[in-house]
This record gives sequence, C-alpha cells and structure tokens, in this order.
Amino acid sequence: MTRKRYLRCMLYGMFAVMLAVTAACVNRDTRPVPGDEPVLPRDPAVVEGVLDNGMSYLIMRNTEPRERVSMHLAIKAGSMYETEAQRGVAHFLEHMLFNGSENFPPGELIKYFQRIGMRFGGDANAHTGFYETVYDVVLPAGDTKSLAEGLLVMHDYAGGALLLESEVDRERGVILAEKRDRDSESYRSFVKSLAFQLPGMRVNERHPIGLESVIKGADSALLKGYYDAWYRPDNMAVVVVGDVDPAEVAGLIRDRFSSLEARAPKGVIPDDGTFAHMGTKTFYSHNPEAGGTSVTIEVLRHVDRQPDTFASRREQLLFDMASRILDNRLEERIGKPGTPFTSAGSGAGTYLRHVRYGIVAAECPADSWEESLAVVDQALRSALVYGFTPDEVARVKKEMKNALLQAEEKASTRNSRNLAGLLVRSFTTDKEVVSPSDERRLFEPVVDAATPEELHRVLKEIWSPAHRLVMVEGNVRLDKGEQKPEAVLLAAYEKSLLVSATPPVAKSAAAFPYLPAPKAPGQIASRVTHDDLGITVVTFDNGVVLNLKQTDFKAKEVLYTLRFGLGIKGAKGLVPGLASVSVMVTNESGLGRLDRDETARAMAGTNTSFRYGAGQDGFALSGRTTPGELELMFQVLFTQLTDTRLKEEAYHLSVQRYTQGLEEMESTVDGVLQKQVEAFLTGDAARFGYPDTSLEGIDFDAVKGFVMPALGGAPLELSVVGDMDVEEVVSLCGQWLGALPRRAPEAASEHGLTFPAGERLDLSVDSAIDKAVVTVAWPTTGMGDIHTVRRLSILGSLFSERLREIVRENLGAAYSPRAWNNSSRAYPEYGALRAVITVSPGQMAEVAAAVGEIAEGLRSAPASGDEVRRVVDPVVNRIADYRRTNGYWLNSVMQDSSRYPEKLVWPLDILEDYAAVTAADLQDLARTYLKASGAATLTVRPVPST
Repeated sequence: MTRKRYLRCMLYGMFAVMLAVTAACVNRDTRPVPGDEPVLPRDPAVVEGVLDNGMSYLIMRNTEPRERVSMHLAIKAGSMYETEAQRGVAHFLEHMLFNGSENFPPGELIKYFQRIGMRFGGDANAHTGFYETVYDVVLPAGDTKSLAEGLLVMHDYAGGALLLESEVDRERGVILAEKRDRDSESYRSFVKSLAFQLPGMRVNERHPIGLESVIKGADSALLKGYYDAWYRPDNMAVVVVGDVDPAEVAGLIRDRFSSLEARAPKGVIPDDGTFAHMGTKTFYSHNPEAGGTSVTIEVLRHVDRQPDTFASRREQLLFDMASRILDNRLEERIGKPGTPFTSAGSGAGTYLRHVRYGIVAAECPADSWEESLAVVDQALRSALVYGFTPDEVARVKKEMKNALLQAEEKASTRNSRNLAGLLVRSFTTDKEVVSPSDERRLFEPVVDAATPEELHRVLKEIWSPAHRLVMVEGNVRLDKGEQKPEAVLLAAYEKSLLVSATPPVAKSAAAFPYLPAPKAPGQIASRVTHDDLGITVVTFDNGVVLNLKQTDFKAKEVLYTLRFGLGIKGAKGLVPGLASVSVMVTNESGLGRLDRDETARAMAGTNTSFRYGAGQDGFALSGRTTPGELELMFQVLFTQLTDTRLKEEAYHLSVQRYTQGLEEMESTVDGVLQKQVEAFLTGDAARFGYPDTSLEGIDFDAVKGFVMPALGGAPLELSVVGDMDVEEVVSLCGQWLGALPRRAPEAASEHGLTFPAGERLDLSVDSAIDKAVVTVAWPTTGMGDIHTVRRLSILGSLFSERLREIVRENLGAAYSPRAWNNSSRAYPEYGALRAVITVSPGQMAEVAAAVGEIAEGLRSAPASGDEVRRVVDPVVNRIADYRRTNGYWLNSVMQDSSRYPEKLVWPLDILEDYAAVTAADLQDLARTYLKASGAATLTVRPVPST
C-alpha cells in the first residue's frame, strides 16, 4: 500500500466502514448493556451458527447477481501471528492452497474453477492481511451440486492442503515475483513512516509479504507448522451469500465440516505491542518516485481493543462528523489564491485494533511544503480553538443522514460479493451484523442531535494527546545543508505555532438551481421502442436524442450520460496533455457561476453527481442520480450546457496536479510505460501521448478552445438507465433540453493511427527498484466487425492463460502477466493485442522470448477444447452478470447509439456469439494477427544513477 493510498484509507474510509462492518458471533446480543444504551440488533437476514468442533458459518440469501453465490473461508490469523522464523509464511501458505490438496492435485484447482465458468483472480482468489486470511470463490450457480463442490474446495483449504515440497519450490518464484511487483520507493517510505508512527508495535515486523530470506528458505514443514496451528475449526468461518436456501446451505456445511478436527494445539496469540508518544516528533522521508510532497500532522495513541457497541459506533460517527467539517474547510481552500497545496484532508478513528488516530494532511509541490504545513496546522488549531459554525454542522448532517437513507433504500439490491465481504470482516473483526434499516433507526437520531458544541468537544477529544507527529514525505529534498531534516521540520512547525489561530468565516449554502426553466418545452419529433431490448428512443424537434431503459437491477440508482461532439479525434490544435488538463479544469470549475466549493455546498446532501469527460470519439457529461432527483439532474445538465464558466483558479490547480502526476510517472517503470506506450503503439503523440512538465501549448485559452465549442454547439444525445419512470424522464428532457436551440453537427475527422509493426522501443528510468516491464503488441482491427472483435477478446484471454501457465507457473518469472485486445471505435481500422509482464531486469530477454513462443504456439496449433472452454465460459458468465447492471446498458449499448446504431443490435446475440467461439476461430485469428514480423516491443528497465 502506498503512502497516499494509506492516507486515503485513514481519511475517508472510516464512516463507510462504521456503517458497513457487520459481525458473526452467535448470541452476542445477550451481553450486558450499560445503562439505557441500545443493543446493536443482529440482522435477521443473516443465518449464523457454530458446529460442535467450533467452526462458524454465516449465510445470507441475496439475489444480485442472479444465481451467483459468493463463498468464502475466513481464518482469524494473518501475518501478525507468525513467529520470527515464519515471516511471510501466512502469505506463502495462501498461495500453496491453490497448488495441491486432498481432492485437487497440483495444477488442477485453477482449471476446475475455469471449467465451472470462474476466473482465477476474479472469481477465485485469496488475500492475507495482518490479522486474517480469506479465500474467495464465486460460484456460477446455487444448486445443490454447485454448493457441494464449492464447499469441497473450502474444506480442502481448511484441512486438506498437501504442501508438497516440489510445489513449495515452484511457488517460491511466484511469491518473489509478487514481492518484486509490490516493491517501490513509495512502499519503502510507507514502511519507514509506520515504524516512526508505531514504535514498539509488532505490525512493523510482520508485513504480509514477509522476508526474502524466509521465502527462499521455506519448506513444507515450516508451512505446515503455521497451517496446523491456525487453520483450526474454532478459528475459521464459512461465509455464503447468494441466491440460496440458507437452511440447505447450513446442512451442507454441517455435512462437510463437522468431521474437521484440529491438527495441533492452537497457536499462542502474540502481543501486539504498545507505544506512547510525547511532545513533538518529526519524520522525513525522501521518495524520488513521488510527484509531490505530503505534509501530515497526527496524534496517535494506543488503546485497548474496544467491543462493538452502540456507544463505540456513536463515538466513531461523531468523530467522523467533526473530522468531515475540518476536511471540508481544507477542501474549500484548494485552488484559491494563496493556497499552497493541491489536495488535503482530515480524519479520525481506530485502526490496527489498538491505534486511535487523528490526522490532517495535504499534498503539495515540493517547494510549498513549509507553507502547506503552516496552513494545515493553523486550520487545525482554528477548529480546536473556535469550533464549528452552525452552517458547517448543518451541511455535514445532511450528508450523513443522506448516506444512512441511501444505504437503507438500496439494501434490497445489494451485490452478494459485497455483502459477503462485509460478513467476512464481521467475523474477522468481531463486529455485529446490523441491517441498514437498523443502522438508520439507531444513528439518524445521533446525527440529528449533534450540535456545534458537541462536535467541538469531540474534535478536542481527538486531538487531546500531548504530542504531535509532524511528517514530510515525497520529492522534497531536506537532507541538504548542515541542519538535519528533522530539525528543519521542527523549526518550520514551531514557526507556524507562533501564528495565532483565527476564527472561521460563516458561509451560507449557495443557491442552486439558479437558472429558470425554458418557457416552452420542446416537442417530440419521433419515438421508437425496441421491445427486444426494453429501450425507448425519443428524438425532439431540436435534434436532442434521448435513450431510456428502466431497470430493477439496483434500487434507487439512475445513471446518465450526455454525449456530444467528436472528442479528442476531432479536436483542432491538439498538443499532448491538452485533453487531460482540459478535463481536469472543467471538473474543478464547479457548476456555472458557482465555483467548486460553492457547488459542493449547494449539492450537499443530494445524490446527483456530474463529471465532464473527453473520449477519442466524443465528449460527455455523466453521473448518477436517484428517482427523486431526476429534475435536479436535468437542471445540472442545463446549467452545464448554457452557463459553462471555466475558472482560472481551476486551471492553475489542474496544472499543478497534472505536473505532479507527470513527475511521478517519470520515476517508475510502470509510470514510464504508461507515459510512452499509447503514443508508441498508435503513432500519435498529440492524442495519446503525454507532455513534458513545461506543458507547452496548454494555456488557459487553449483549454477554453478545447472545451467550449463542442459543449456549446454540438448535437446532444442523452442516455438514462435505472430505477426511474420513463415518462417522467421524457417530460423533463423536453422541458430542459428539448427547448434548447438546434445544434449543428461537426465535420467528421479522417485522422488515422499507425501501428509500429516490427519496431522496438527500449526505455530506462532512474530507479533503484529492481523491476522491469516488457510489453509486446500486435496490430488487430477496430470495432467494425463485432464478431471478430469478440473472438479477439477471447484470444487475449487465451494468451493470458498461457502467460499464467508458462511465465508465472513454469518460469516463476512474473506474478500477474496479462494480455488483452483493445479494438478502437473511434478508429475503425485500429486495434492492438498486447501482453504486459513485470519481471526482474535479468529475465527480460527470457520472458520476451516466451511471449513470442506463446504467439507462435497459438498460430501453429489449435487450442484444446478444454482450454477453449476454460477461457470462454468465464467470459460468458461475466457478461451475463454485466448485462444485469445499469453500467452495461448505458455504456455498451445506449450511449452513442444514435451515431453507432449497431450498438442496439450487439446485445441480441452477445452471449450466444461468445459461447460459439471455437479453437479454429482462435487459431485463424492468431495466424492473421499474431505474426512475428508485425510485433512491436516496448521495454522499460531501471538504471540507477551513480
């Protein structure tokens, strides 16, 4: 986990976790309740039980996606429970359970998953954490036979591992490749910062990936010692969520797991350690991969592990409300004149079971770290001294209450896999199972009752410890000169403390909508219903096209996309990066006359989102809403179309952020690949490339020239799908968009792309990380022939499967090699199938040769019938599930169907066409496209500076 991702998890994840985390312990609601505190009621939809051997189970019937069953084995043990000699064994063991068990010989389990229509890595996977290990299986059906087979797999995980020495030796290369994949300067910085934050905590010595020395020396006996100590019935649970009969599943679990016995005495749970900070401490870490610098002020204290009670959840809710107000204050400053940082946030809560934290942090350019630290510090102290204003509290109340309401209203169509994940976490973290309706009943009164005074008290409680941790990490260099970096930080922080805190300025909510509706609605010119698709197409007299599909896939969800213009392909005067910066500026400019901050306040507590985007063949305004906010959606679109005002402050902020991103891309092999690969494979740097950090040709006038013509004058096509009333949407569209003046179409662009057949590009990056990447690509074709394109996607899947078997399993050279085909719609003659593999620099030639041999093998002989089915059937199942999502119908079918009417035909045979793919089809495509002479190769290797 990178430092940035770590901060985001801490800052923004706590409220969602508080609402979503549920639990599995039986009869936990019989514990004593202090005073009049409400009991956390168990969700009656969850069937729980414990077998005589101590094995737990949690079962829940849920019907989305239809027929699918999400099945998991959760073990309350992870890397924290390893001995010193076992560091990395928990994760190594997780890998080994796919490599031979009582009922699945080595190499057969993944093939079994594929044969029943599951994807390895997608539907069948596992993860190892600090305190838990979890195995995941998504079954394509919930009949008795499928359930029994799935539970057989879980039983083998729980007690049937073979742990053959030959398989241990073979898998160690894969694990070392995964360790290399995850290694980065950012990860190393995170490890160092964690040691600074939590001195004395065991977590610093138990990162799940483990020690290379242990991985290289691990044998079957070492793995078995951990397996027998922690994979015990009384330390595990089976979780099943899907379209099943819970009583039947409970019986099958009893039949399969009742005879499971512990194979060794239970391991001794080690002490997590403790820490105690005092005074002001500073930390500095130079990370050359970072495109910017982060400044952080924290308080951290060790606490006893808290039981899951109404009181603890109420406390976390209030923590989050107070932190969110501070977060809003910091967010409001972003982009304003004099604000030195480009992003900022605040949070509070508990993590790693024993760590209570409060944090404020900001990301900034390297030369603005001191000023950013001062602003963050003074914003925090202003809140601590003066508290919160009524309008700030009112805003966060609206947001919190809306989150509770939406969770309740959408509960009936929750995804089984997401629900299963919540139940798994409930077991591994000992939290209660509470339904969304009970969450709202219990905690909406807490939100209502919160006052500015109480939230001020809560904030002071969060930040009451008598210490501060001041941290600066990133591309800033403070290790120059005579003073140590930590002394420089301390001096900067103490300088900020000399500035007195100032009170906040009260702000009222901005008014929206502020534009009146057109006086007369537009008239309908035509209306066509596609009964076979359930799609209605309405065309208004002014040329606006409206595509509609009502669904019941997800309660209270409506998705929309308004498409217009020819996109990047048709843009004039394009230079590398202009499209990306223009998208950022438009989205940072707010809504019409409102800036980003005013827009956020005006939309607080609503569910309507909107975002501008630029694709190769069109521009879009897209987002989501709810049935009760359909008119608000149209008011947003109307304002964006008729009162667009790009803001200069948004331009300057976007340039800062984009430049930070460019600098970060230049410092890793993955970043250099991202920056160079599309321009190389298309021969078009203006449309697919990235600029240097000077951003030549990307001034504010260029941004306006890119955005405004199409937004203000191109024909409009709106697609809306979801839980809505079709006639209401038609009426609202006529009122708001149907009354707009007719727009003239743009002249089509004849611009094409050129694939670099037979060419090679070798790049390097200044990095000490021992990691390289190899990309090999072949030219294919665009979206003109959907029958061919579908088979090319299967050919990509087949290529990926052979990469897994040869490069990962046989050579042990890569953790996650992959291949896929991408066919263009904007450029009908262009497509590319590429293979991308992250490897050790010393294995680049070997892996590139293996890729060539795979391509030759696909050309020279047809795949077996079994291999074809193992790649086709998971794709068919995935598409069947995707068809029951609003996103499929919006993006793959309705969007742009007025320009590409074939999109309304494609859904009619998609499942049958994919299912009909044959080995001969794939060999023919390989012979046509995967020619050695046509391949293009791009490599990136590290070359550390001396």
